[in-house]
Amino acid sequence: MDVFNIIAKDPRFMPTARKFHYQFNLRDFSKIIQNIMCAQPHIYRSQPLQLVRLWVHECHRVWLDRLIFPEDVEAYMGFMKGALKNFPGDMKEE
Repeated sequence: MDVFNIIAKDPRFMPTARKFHYQFNLRDFSKIIQNIMCAQPHIYRSQPLQLVRLWVHECHRVWLDRLIFPEDVEAYMGFMKGALKNFPGDMKEE
């Protein structure tokens, strides 16, 4: 939810004439949660790192795929790295 709030409020991600598709709303957030809930529980039961990777994948699929400018991608990746610090474990660039 933190990443969504940052993206939704950051002026760099507001729709403009060149970024008209930068419209981030709760529907995007619900897509992430919905797809995580569709995951098979037995795969992630004792592997919290795998669940975090699934969450990152879903965030990238929903939000990162829309970004067209390198500076926007860089800002988004900074948001994600900040959010990953909230999870226990070692999430290195993999």
